[in-house]
Amino acid sequence: MDVLEQGPWMVQNIPIILNKWSPDISLTKGDLTRVPVWVKLHDIPLVGYTNDGLSLIASKVGKPMMSDSFTSSICVEAWGRPNFARALIEVSVESDLKDEIKVATPSLDGHGRTTDLVHVEYEWKPPWCSCCKVYGHIDTQCPKVQPKVLEVEIKQKQVDADGFQEVIK
Repeated sequence: MDVLEQGPWMVQNIPIILNKWSPDISLTKGDLTRVPVWVKLHDIPLVGYTNDGLSLIASKVGKPMMSDSFTSSICVEAWGRPNFARALIEVSVESDLKDEIKVATPSLDGHGRTTDLVHVEYEWKPPWCSCCKVYGHIDTQCPKVQPKVLEVEIKQKQVDADGFQEVIK
């Protein structure tokens, strides 16, 4: 993972999705199936603190885009080990957001391996609709689900002098 100088743009760690404008562009909202999300990876084994190691671990969550500057500097200069590594990962609606990842590392003696659990913390989880299979709204706000018709009860028809009737919801 490389540290990027430009984009994706975020406001309070929530991505802003922009499309390039042209005079013939359609103003309809397209289906959003991939979203960049900042993720904290906790309990990473010491051997995983390299650019390749973190990229491999992050790829189990989604497509690694970049790591933050502090995490990247630790990988490059090989100093210290913080409580977590922070990375920007593009997640897809095609796979569930994982809360933990199993990581197997070879034993120092060359026989066997050790298995560790890396805990995944999302700084923001995108709203997801199971009906539409897109990001951007939740099931209760889905435009495909027909809204229930509310029954309106009119107690008494009271017509004023001008012929208007008051309707109470």
